[in-house]
Amino acid sequence: MPKSESSHISESPRIRRDRQTALVSSVLVCLALPTIAVLVSDIPGDAATRRQPLVWLVGAAGLGTVMPLLYWSPYRALGLVPLAALGWLGAVFVGVGTAPPGNWPGWAHGLPLGLIVGALVRERRGAEPPKGDLWLIAAVLVGAAVAWGFVTAGRPSVWAGFFVLAVAAVLTVRTWFQLFRPLFELAVEPVLWVLYHIRGHGPGLTVFPRTGPCLVIANHACWFDPLFLAKILPRPITPMMTARFYDLPVIRKLMVAFGVIRVPEKAIKKETPEIHEAIAALDRGECLVVFPEGYLRRSEDRPLRRFGQGIWQILQARPATPVFACWIEGGWGSYTSYFNGRPTTNKRPDFRRRIQIGVSEAVTIPPEVLAEHLATRIDLMNRVIAARQLIGLPPLPAFELHTELQVRADERGAGEEGV
Repeated sequence: MPKSESSHISESPRIRRDRQTALVSSVLVCLALPTIAVLVSDIPGDAATRRQPLVWLVGAAGLGTVMPLLYWSPYRALGLVPLAALGWLGAVFVGVGTAPPGNWPGWAHGLPLGLIVGALVRERRGAEPPKGDLWLIAAVLVGAAVAWGFVTAGRPSVWAGFFVLAVAAVLTVRTWFQLFRPLFELAVEPVLWVLYHIRGHGPGLTVFPRTGPCLVIANHACWFDPLFLAKILPRPITPMMTARFYDLPVIRKLMVAFGVIRVPEKAIKKETPEIHEAIAALDRGECLVVFPEGYLRRSEDRPLRRFGQGIWQILQARPATPVFACWIEGGWGSYTSYFNGRPTTNKRPDFRRRIQIGVSEAVTIPPEVLAEHLATRIDLMNRVIAARQLIGLPPLPAFELHTELQVRADERGAGEEGV
């Protein structure tokens, strides 16, 4: 990768935000250690009496550090940070302000601090650049040094404790704003688990890039297809959504916060701002998700429609972008599909519905294919249907150029040129 491109990618909004989050969380860890030293100094009695809450502290911190490391999604593990920060803030408030000496709950400090450390380390493993780990190490060293000073020089004034509390409150609020998306996705995941049994398959998942631009394409059978992909991919996605849903009052605020690209609903488009936004997302090093049919599946006998020109325009502008072709099976017939009527009608709500997703290895489209838009679209369509075999489904007949030319002639003027 060229140096200029790598530098540009490293400055994407998501990575900058993650850097800030690592720094803020490290400061929380730095503040925690002196605070713990102050609380320990308040416990009456000998060293053995003070050792018990410290044992709980160390044990809970170890447990909290391991939990995010076992979690499947590195990105969503960051959603634990604002929850842990809030839990530690509550523990500081109780310990500094209201708890009588000797009743200090060491686990209430250790568990959230362990969660913060574990979540940051989990997200940063394999990421570029891994500066969050250095911040954590520095925070622990500085915090330990200040804590040792408190233990040797004596307890600071009560105002110092409330100053720490105020700073921790500001930093906690900041983590909630910075990490709202992984926190929201983490909260929604149990609901998604009740509704769907989602599993990903294929070589693309084992080598899926943690950073840098990539393009994910898939068939589109129900409203929740973006959620299914977001569930199995190890990084945040940037999907495209039609204006009909994007412009709903509550949905719009979420979509703006998540960076979703709005697609105007027009049969014939003289201007395509969504294409420019998609290209800009790749320039920022994001994972762009496109359903190139630009249309939800409508019938049993046509599992995949002809792709629109938008996907060709994106790849024309960024031909070196790695493309992951996916097949989502199980969405057709679900509560939000057009099976047996419009979505949410004439169908039972989903409960543990089986969703399987095949993810192929990344490819770059050859220049000779990219030279013609219909050849590019057919190539991508065949890659998507080939991904069916990764989940054990029989292959569909391959799309041929001459056949698609005839279909195109028959459908001319029907307005099927979607994104």
